[in-house]
Amino acid sequence: MKTVITLFLAVLCSFPTSGLMAKPCLPAVPQNKDSWRSVRTNNLFVIGNADAEKLRQVAAWLEFFHSAFARLVSRNVIDSSVPTTVIIFRDDASFTPFKPLYQGQPANVAGFFQPGDDVNYIALSLDPQQRDPYSTAFHEYVHLHIKDNIPSAPLWLNEGLAELYGSLQFSGNDALLGAPLVPYIRLLRQQELLPLNTLFSIGTNSPHYNEQDKTGIFYGESWALVHYLMLGDRGRQEQFRRFLQQVSRGEDTAKALESTYDIQLPELEQELRAYVRRGELAPQRVASVENPQAYAAYTAIQRSSLSDAEANYYLGDLLLHIDRDNDAERYFKQSIVLDPGFTPAYASLGLLCVQQHRYAEAKKYLQKATKSPQSYMVHYLYASVLSREGISPTGQITEYSRENAAEMREQLLRSIKLAPDYAPARYLLALVDLVTNERLDEAVEMARKAQQLAPARTSYSLLLARIYLRQSNPAAAREILNSLKHDSDQSVRTEAQSLFDSLSDTNRTAGVPRINNAAIAESEPTGTSRTLGGDANDVAIRDGQTVEKPASLPSVDQVMAKYVEAMGGAKAIQAVTSRVTKGTLDIAGVSRGGTFESYAQAPNKAFNILEAHPLGTIKLIFNGRNGWSWTKLGLRALKGTELATVKRDADLYGAVRFKNNYAKVTLAGMSKIGYRDVYVVDFQPAVGAAERVYLDAQTYLPVRMNTVHTRGAVSEPVEIYFDDWRDVDGIKYPFSMSQSFPTLTLTFTVTEIRHNVPLDPTMFEPKN
Repeated sequence: MKTVITLFLAVLCSFPTSGLMAKPCLPAVPQNKDSWRSVRTNNLFVIGNADAEKLRQVAAWLEFFHSAFARLVSRNVIDSSVPTTVIIFRDDASFTPFKPLYQGQPANVAGFFQPGDDVNYIALSLDPQQRDPYSTAFHEYVHLHIKDNIPSAPLWLNEGLAELYGSLQFSGNDALLGAPLVPYIRLLRQQELLPLNTLFSIGTNSPHYNEQDKTGIFYGESWALVHYLMLGDRGRQEQFRRFLQQVSRGEDTAKALESTYDIQLPELEQELRAYVRRGELAPQRVASVENPQAYAAYTAIQRSSLSDAEANYYLGDLLLHIDRDNDAERYFKQSIVLDPGFTPAYASLGLLCVQQHRYAEAKKYLQKATKSPQSYMVHYLYASVLSREGISPTGQITEYSRENAAEMREQLLRSIKLAPDYAPARYLLALVDLVTNERLDEAVEMARKAQQLAPARTSYSLLLARIYLRQSNPAAAREILNSLKHDSDQSVRTEAQSLFDSLSDTNRTAGVPRINNAAIAESEPTGTSRTLGGDANDVAIRDGQTVEKPASLPSVDQVMAKYVEAMGGAKAIQAVTSRVTKGTLDIAGVSRGGTFESYAQAPNKAFNILEAHPLGTIKLIFNGRNGWSWTKLGLRALKGTELATVKRDADLYGAVRFKNNYAKVTLAGMSKIGYRDVYVVDFQPAVGAAERVYLDAQTYLPVRMNTVHTRGAVSEPVEIYFDDWRDVDGIKYPFSMSQSFPTLTLTFTVTEIRHNVPLDPTMFEPKN
């Protein structure tokens, strides 16, 4: 399971590290600024045509801000319920074609947040103009958390909070919250403030939100009001927290303000005007993180280039999410032209066609999309499109062809496997079973589960009643229909009564269901929203700590076979007789520009040398039997656990010989690191601490390893992140690795890997 970085564990522990404090650090690799690149962190997927270093900086700051915002606002779990993609444009000119439209023209925005059921988008330009681009990034990221935590937040509160936290400034272990925004203060003193009732009524279609000469007063007053409510006096944060809790429960904003602050709106207006006139909008210094070292792991980044097809797809998907369908379709089709095998473009085109009721085209695109592993929604939508072929002009489902029924069932079962709690897929599978008059027990199970997942959807209850009637179970059907006869929806009452009347006619059957477009194509996800507030101990970040064992968990041998295959396969790995690795080393917060070299000779000889300030030169040597470390303190022979660890790590074929090197290998289960699903594999050596490795559930490449390193009587935890995987002679290697001890974080960036190079055998013997 090892890569070259683990060979430095013993070396580094030979040197005292307690005096070196670590800060989050990201390696810098120059890239073509005109190319589209991507970086993936625990919580974000960031793409852009901006300079690669800027792209990494935005990603790292947003990850850091993610954790800081959790502690500063809610101290609750604030991971969004769906993934988030951030698109960074290097300038406003490249951003303008992808802005939302207002009255047919690109809106006057430096960035925007677009929520979605499948993905959230944050788009912004790095053109400074009148505001810091990082401020824009923070502003838009706040919208993500508000959407997920306070879905009913009015626009003024949403934008006011975003402006307040968008100006957050980090300094060491603290953050400055509510720094004065001079342009807003100047504007608010020059113009008459909007009445609060007017401010509270402004929506996304209002001129005050979209027109350049009006947006200033809206944003400025929203910021000032949130600033006053939260920071205007000591103890306000707790009041503001209670106010947010009330709003998150759907209570009227004005009433929530009046009850929380014991003030009437006219009086609040007067106090707000006085607050702005005095200009005492002072910031407050608050603890942003208790331990900056804890966040180093959350900024681990995977980098890769985007193909032209991928870039066109993501830009098209952004346009699709802001309702610019025609533009989106053009980008999706261009993506397919550039790479006919790129299935996500087919999936999005299929979704677009479904939304536009172009079902024949949707079928063509979705069918291609399902040929490769896809999301639950793609499989569901393809089945939904097929189901429409059984609807008669009068709206009756007459029958499904045997081929369509089999295909729908297969696609729906895939969808349910990927998203067990997605009720529409279960509903549609129950409908297929009912129409084909097959597997009625399965139909009951599916309809019941759909009803449990979405109890407000009466169509699910009606379908279950029909299935009971088909099963000749009138008592169960009668119980459901009795409740539906009093439903608030007239059409539901009518259908329930009709089915209820059929119970008295023993010669009648339940018939086939009448399904309208909305019932068949409903795809709104169900679930509840988390609210802000709560116990301070509720903070949780998905970092692999919670391990679950799903019923469909594969065996450890199956997972490890996939790992070996992902690494390049046993044949390619065992074809290597020697390996030379070189690169640079940064010690976070201490020094940059160090170097490292690693030489490996089959089967298990290793020589490693590291040079970095203030560590100096460090060497690790293993000749297949014995091992030594060399530092400025002199040469030291390795013994016991240290020697066993180095011997195990020096195995050039360790990826395929893990059973030889470990006494026990077990699959602990599955977990998440950010949005990445991972397999958790525990490796227990005969001597030394266990190693927990997290394998990406899609790529089967290692994401992280946690273990404990021991030197003599001293043991300390170490965490390693593996990123930027690249192919070298058919074998995958991580070209970026971060290694974190409690007081030291190192970032390794590989610049060169060569195989089967003749090596001097004397380098594997100790020298002073």
